[in-house]
Amino acid sequence: MYTIKRAAELTGIGLATLRAWERRYGVVSPSRTESRYRLYSDNDVRALSIMASLVDDGWTASEAAAETLRRVSGSGTATVSSVAGGSAPAFATLDELDELIAAAAELDVDRVSAILDRALVRDDFTVVAAQWLMPVLTAVGGAWADGRMTAAGEHLISYAVQRRLAGLYEEAARPTTGPLVVLGLPPGSRHELGLLAFAVAARQAGLDTAYFGADLPVSDWEAAVSSRSAGAAVLSVPRLADVVPAQSVVDRLRDCSPAVVVAVGGGYQEDITGAHHLGHDLADGIALLREQLDVAGSTQPA
Repeated sequence: MYTIKRAAELTGIGLATLRAWERRYGVVSPSRTESRYRLYSDNDVRALSIMASLVDDGWTASEAAAETLRRVSGSGTATVSSVAGGSAPAFATLDELDELIAAAAELDVDRVSAILDRALVRDDFTVVAAQWLMPVLTAVGGAWADGRMTAAGEHLISYAVQRRLAGLYEEAARPTTGPLVVLGLPPGSRHELGLLAFAVAARQAGLDTAYFGADLPVSDWEAAVSSRSAGAAVLSVPRLADVVPAQSVVDRLRDCSPAVVVAVGGGYQEDITGAHHLGHDLADGIALLREQLDVAGSTQPA
């Protein structure tokens, strides 16, 4: 069990914000000591981490609270059992999060690598990404913001995650049939971990993908789609500053390749017009993309 101060430290949430989320949205219901001090469980802290991750991605607090409650109520707890039949939850323990933050604060590359390697193979990737990876990255950002970790430590984790996601992407079998999906970020955008996680999940789900990474100019988007005869283009809009360049990409693709499915994800996807919104769940987003590809394929002339 954790005090409110410790829960705030673990999740990177300010004390006032944590109390407000508890009072207004009911995302957690901590127990109380005889002296009426709040005590938070591992499940409470995981729920707070999920909500913080969603808010950081651009969700409103009310939307993030509803989605958090939906995620943690599926099994009656805030943990997810292993698909392989084991009992280890995808989020593991907060001790593991503490260990990761401590290792990064000490710039211990080997320890950071061991923790990430252990976590990323614990369960189905879509579960690990949603229930462990993204909340952990939010907590790491909070640790950097409040001075418990240097920028070097935060970068160490980010680049270590990026390398592992890239490895998982390359390891996934690429199908030999089906329309190609190109993925990348709009001009000027470099926050690619969310999109790279989506690319990994999409390829593991059997979609043929080509990942072009960060800061892709508008003209290169047009060339990537036309030269590869792509069936879909997927962009991420993780920041408010990415909305205008992402809209430019979408508009160009709608003009030059009107038959191509254009889809967007990320915290500011709802600000983009003329594209399908993938939502904030990996599995749901992949299902929507596959559905739109099927629709587009059925309308092509024989």
